[in-house]
Amino acid sequence: MAGRLAGKVALVTGSSRGIGKGIADAMAEEGAKVWRSDIVPIENGDGRCLLQDVTSMDDWLALRDAIKDRDGTLDVLVNNAGIELRASLKDITLEGWRKVQAVNIDGPFMGCQVFEDMLAEGSTKDSSASVVNISSVAGLVIFPDQHAYSTSKAAIRHFSKSLAIEWAAHGQPIRANSIHPGIIKTDMMQEVVDEWAETGLINQDNPWGDIDAMTPANMHGDPRDIAMGAVYLASDEARFVTGVELVIDGGYCVR
Repeated sequence: MAGRLAGKVALVTGSSRGIGKGIADAMAEEGAKVWRSDIVPIENGDGRCLLQDVTSMDDWLALRDAIKDRDGTLDVLVNNAGIELRASLKDITLEGWRKVQAVNIDGPFMGCQVFEDMLAEGSTKDSSASVVNISSVAGLVIFPDQHAYSTSKAAIRHFSKSLAIEWAAHGQPIRANSIHPGIIKTDMMQEVVDEWAETGLINQDNPWGDIDAMTPANMHGDPRDIAMGAVYLASDEARFVTGVELVIDGGYCVR
């Protein structure tokens, strides 16, 4: 049985673990040929894995050439790679601020610029190419001591909408949307939970219980929850969906 992404070629950055790995795995299960990139080595058995620093234009160009040489095209670009920095305004350094923006904003900008022509090739209104930018609920609501991260994720939301309007205005059949995950149990989120427990912000004896209570759904999410949203936005089922923010957060933002 053909999957929802059968015949499509996809690239997922930051896909060695967490949400990125979940998205890459789900897209492969749905029939896509999935390229995986990260700043650490990945191996998935088919050779479509490359080391990549998303802040390096040279790395983006090398990845484009590798995909073009092997598969000839790209139908889906998932800009997932991202980093977080927790620091108060008085403690954050300019170097730290710029590093977060470089990974979280400059990376997706370069990716969309480098792959724009490949995404447009062979794309049609009924089977359009898709860019999925992974933002965060932190791009919609504010958390303390996350100035750099929240700003970068809000920028990704607006950048996605800007892409959607520009490509539509110029007749480019490429859709662009953002996904805003809530509390998802990943290695990165576990570090945050451990820090909150150590500082007494949540119960040390049952930290994830306190975390679950933050959402109306009274539960945290799994990378698979985000992955299936990305599969939908990448698929032809979403051919009329562009410029939207898909919030997958168990109701966190509407408390």
